[in-house]
Amino acid sequence: MFKNGYILQGKKTQRWLEFWGVTGMTLWPLIMVSAHASWKTVRHEMIHIRQQLEMGVVGFYLWYGLEYLVKMIKYGKDAYWHLSHEREAYLHDDDEDYLETRKPYSWFKYIWKSK
Repeated sequence: MFKNGYILQGKKTQRWLEFWGVTGMTLWPLIMVSAHASWKTVRHEMIHIRQQLEMGVVGFYLWYGLEYLVKMIKYGKDAYWHLSHEREAYLHDDDEDYLETRKPYSWFKYIWKSK
C-alpha cells in the first residue's frame, strides 16, 4: 500500500487492463497497472487518486463523465486528451516531486486550456 491507495499488478489485472486497452487505471482506492507499466504510469494514476480524494470519489466520476460529454461535442474522439484531470496527470507524471508540491484542485486550471 502507498499513501491513500493500493497498487494492483498481476494476471487478472493485466487481463482487465487489456480489455480496456490501457496500461493503467485508477478506481479509488485501487491503482491497477500492467506488468510492463513504468513509474511514470504509476505517478499518473497517483495524481488521479489525489483528484478523487479532494473531490470525493463520486464527485470525481460525475465531473469526469460530464466533462467528457461536453468535450466530446468539441473534440470528438480526442475528448479524453482534453479532460482537465487527464491534462494535469499527463503534464506532471514525469515530475517525481509533483505529488509533494501539488496544490488541491490543481486540475481546475486545465478545464479551459486546450491541448
